[in-house]
Amino acid sequence: MMKDPKPEELARYRHDLEVVRDTAAQVIKDFGLFNIEIRFSGNEETAYDELKSQLYPELLSLYENNYSRLQSLFYRIDLSEKKFRALPSGNKNEMINGLTELVLERELVKVITRKLFSQKK
Repeated sequence: MMKDPKPEELARYRHDLEVVRDTAAQVIKDFGLFNIEIRFSGNEETAYDELKSQLYPELLSLYENNYSRLQSLFYRIDLSEKKFRALPSGNKNEMINGLTELVLERELVKVITRKLFSQKK
């Protein structure tokens, strides 16, 4: 099993245009399966903030109104429940912000892993 990259290792991929586009596409695909529409303007420079600003209210709504659906989304994304449980729980906004970061990080890791494995073949 491959170990998740550290945040500083991920940072360099956030400026790789192909990875940014593929990550946006992965987010759109995964959330689309739950009838949650996420849009990407195609601007790689603002992609992370653009996706984050759309995911935050969707994740907050699921957390407050349909927790079982949120758990299904975690399963689809393959988000570690251990990482989710480690988020600060005192302030809901901080927790959802951290969750948004985890989701984007996981989607980025999926894209990078796929890219690295395809290069090895």
